[in-house]
Amino acid sequence: MWKPNSPAYHFFHYDMVDGKFNKCFILGDTLLEMMRSEVTLPIEAHLAAYNPDAYIERFAKLGADYIAVHYEAMEHPLKTFDLIRKFGAQPVLAFKCDTAPPDDFLALAKEVPWILKLTVNPGFSGQTMQQNSLGHIKEMRHRLSEAGMSVSIQADGNVNPSTVNTLYQAGADIFTGGTSGLFKSGHTVKENKEILLSVLHSQTNQYYHW
Repeated sequence: MWKPNSPAYHFFHYDMVDGKFNKCFILGDTLLEMMRSEVTLPIEAHLAAYNPDAYIERFAKLGADYIAVHYEAMEHPLKTFDLIRKFGAQPVLAFKCDTAPPDDFLALAKEVPWILKLTVNPGFSGQTMQQNSLGHIKEMRHRLSEAGMSVSIQADGNVNPSTVNTLYQAGADIFTGGTSGLFKSGHTVKENKEILLSVLHSQTNQYYHW
């Protein structure tokens, strides 16, 4: 976890899956507490969990600066966002790869610094990007632009040199590095980051969040 802790990276992404939201269980709260003591960058805790309200206080107090909660899992999104703020973190609105932007997308998007859009199913590494998620990112960006909103869109899943530019073209401007890109074997984390950035810089001179 130390190698990415440099000015070239903007935050850590910490996944938690409750075993019900998808059929696996990964990264409970203990590792987050250990991680917080070792890094200075902000941490985004992605709660791929039903009843996210039950976990918010614990994850915020252990050091999560941002808490991503799923549209599919919340009964009252605005109340959940307020609960996250109550415990000192910022809410992030998350969507599964097969969830299209709902009717209340813009109303909820104005409440968060960015949208997290999964491009694979949560919890399993090595998946390929779901093509329907690209269409959802395009629709999100179009609706945000039409409303004059500059909310960022985070692409999470299968971000690698073959997909990162496609995700950018669709409208993503934050990219979650994982096993298929940032931590791919054969190169260091720094080298993988430079490879990803070089693909983006071949299309634009803008700076991106990782």
